[in-house]
Amino acid sequence: MLRTLLAMICVLPVAGLAADGEEAPLTGRPVAEVIDEYRDAGVPFAYSTNLVSGDLLVTGEPQSSDPVDIVREILRPHGLTLRSEAGVHLVVRIPGQRSAEDQTSTETQPLAEAEIEAIVISASRYEILSELAASRFVIDQRTIQNMPDIGQDPMRVVQRLPGAAASGASAKTHFRGGEHDEIGIMLNGHGLFDPFHIRDYQSVFSAIDSRAIEGVEVFTGGFPVRFGDLMSGLVLMESLESVEPRHTEVGISVFNTSFLTAGNEDDRNWVVSARRGNLDLVINSEYGSPSYYDVFGEFSVDLTSDVTLSFNALIADDSVEVILETDPAELEWVRSRTRNAQLWMQLDNRWSDELSSKLVLSGIIFDNRRKGSLGDAEKIVATVLDDREVEQFSFRQDWMFNSSESHLMQWGIEAMYSRAHYDYANSAEYFGLPAMYEDQPESSSRAATADPRGSSYSLYFSDRWRVSDKTVLEWGLRWDDQTYIDGISSDSQLSPRFNLMRTVGDKTELRLSWGRYHQSQGIHTLQIEDGITNFWPAQRADHAIVGLRHLFGDDIALRVELFEKQMHQVRPRFENLFDPLSLIPEVQPDRVRLDPTSARSQGLEITVDRSNGPYTWWASYTLSEVTDRIDGRNEYRSWHQRHAFQGGMSWSGDKWDVALAASVHSGWPTTELYLVEDGVDEDGEPEFVAIPGPRNDSRLGTFASLDFRISRTWQLQRGTFMAFLEISNLTNRRNECCLDWDFEEDEATGEDVFERGVDYWMPLLPAIGVLWEF
Repeated sequence: MLRTLLAMICVLPVAGLAADGEEAPLTGRPVAEVIDEYRDAGVPFAYSTNLVSGDLLVTGEPQSSDPVDIVREILRPHGLTLRSEAGVHLVVRIPGQRSAEDQTSTETQPLAEAEIEAIVISASRYEILSELAASRFVIDQRTIQNMPDIGQDPMRVVQRLPGAAASGASAKTHFRGGEHDEIGIMLNGHGLFDPFHIRDYQSVFSAIDSRAIEGVEVFTGGFPVRFGDLMSGLVLMESLESVEPRHTEVGISVFNTSFLTAGNEDDRNWVVSARRGNLDLVINSEYGSPSYYDVFGEFSVDLTSDVTLSFNALIADDSVEVILETDPAELEWVRSRTRNAQLWMQLDNRWSDELSSKLVLSGIIFDNRRKGSLGDAEKIVATVLDDREVEQFSFRQDWMFNSSESHLMQWGIEAMYSRAHYDYANSAEYFGLPAMYEDQPESSSRAATADPRGSSYSLYFSDRWRVSDKTVLEWGLRWDDQTYIDGISSDSQLSPRFNLMRTVGDKTELRLSWGRYHQSQGIHTLQIEDGITNFWPAQRADHAIVGLRHLFGDDIALRVELFEKQMHQVRPRFENLFDPLSLIPEVQPDRVRLDPTSARSQGLEITVDRSNGPYTWWASYTLSEVTDRIDGRNEYRSWHQRHAFQGGMSWSGDKWDVALAASVHSGWPTTELYLVEDGVDEDGEPEFVAIPGPRNDSRLGTFASLDFRISRTWQLQRGTFMAFLEISNLTNRRNECCLDWDFEEDEATGEDVFERGVDYWMPLLPAIGVLWEF
């Protein structure tokens, strides 16, 4: 429902003009063609191709001048109308009304009787961008560029959804209390492998060019049974499909330089995107050199009218140096070299009007080398060398059988072979305060290697029925198995799931979801840096979701969701109590191992939005609690935020677009540190030991950020030229991120004083950029 997040900026109405400046007649033209023209101009229309087929024609000239009213007029003779949802105008059937083509039928088709493939019954599904597949809602992709998010990153836009928790420094997100690695990202049917840049320091950007994708579909919970081995959420993307024979874009901004070309010719389509990060050019080299690039390409060809073959490649390369302390006596640096190549082929077959299938074959080659040093002789002197290599080869086959308008079955199989190599070593010496931690040795070292390999398999089946005019029911079962878990020949899981949607009146929908979700430990996530050389059995989460959506008039939508997620067999994890931004976190004295027996996330999400004309606004509020059960007591997870608010507004004109977006949430939990007297030394002076207080028993200050974007577009003789200014954290608010404890000399007495310091997330961050499209 939060399509408004990415459809906030729409251009003013544009109608086709004849050569003499008068409006060109619409009568006789395909309805889909008229809608597509407005959508290409930025007005956020969306429709199912089953409702608006290519042979649906405009039967008379509309009297209105506004695009929304024009489209509503040309739809009405066909028994269709518009329903505004989250800033997007969706084409739907008029409840209880027959279309012109169905006048001879005695049956009426209410809204709940839309084609079953297009029905969305999972309770926590948000369509954000544009068309994903046949009979799915389509939303203009270009609206993403007008969101005030760093680097126009599609994964950062996801962070504005209700139930999401993120710091703003990283492109990774927590959904409804889960860890950030519990969210899957799929592009063109392939599960992407670690698609992030600067992965060894906060994963600042994703490796996905927002301008190269046609759509994003996000599940914050309750996702369908065909997707598995994930506990929290799912992000689905489809690449851009050009409607022009050739389309080219060249852009440059503070964050990257980009080039994109897309086109179609006869039965062939292609898109190629290349980006180079610019941070190494704008950041003072004293603080490092984050250099990275990514290239994505897809080429598809229609072998027949029912068979499409596509080839895809995503290549990301990082050469990153980060320096936190430049003083030679306290030098702290890390260099990271990462290569990530992913190739996959997709074959779509439509065997008949009822039966279709999709085959995906993929291969991944990934290697990462991290080398770093801490040189503060008053705290820590440490080194690390971390080499990781991964290869994966997978096969996936999905089938869909749509036997009637009231019944849909889906089933599939997946197999993956993986192998990895780890070579890790570190050493550290501790002085001053770090040496005072309880049970902290004066020095430590660790070296380990591992060569895991094995396979994973999955099967699933789902059955969807329209059981009445107002009710749609879906049930499914999934089986997953892994063979590389230590001490177990195989670790298999069963995951039943259930979804139900019921319409209550013409403007209210109720959705219920319950499901079991398992997630195995990926072969690339061995915790070798913390001394763990074995893999843990799969974790489990049980999702229960109740969702209610109501439409007020045609342009205001309210959505309310209650959710609970019970997590079991939670594997151990490692965290730093005070500073999550450390360059080499595993050697810090505040590093702790957490062994939850279970975890729980529960909450309430309320969203309201309005979109009508050039002005749009949206707001959401989340009340939640996220805890681990550790040693018989509940402890807040480190990203728990009791209250969270997201909101925004925008105005769009012929040439100007302006948007504001705000994010506010309760401060994340933190831990205090205390000095406790522990005897005396040989001179009779008291000795102290540093002991952390109860974990996550304190709280950082409230996080709040206001982000702003303004853009201006010029029409050129060849294409368009757009320039933008974007400011993150417009008020330059100092949002607390972490604690820093140290001894400081008291100027009056000359004695060392134990002090608590605070570090902060990103300050005001301006960015400018331009884009030429032709």
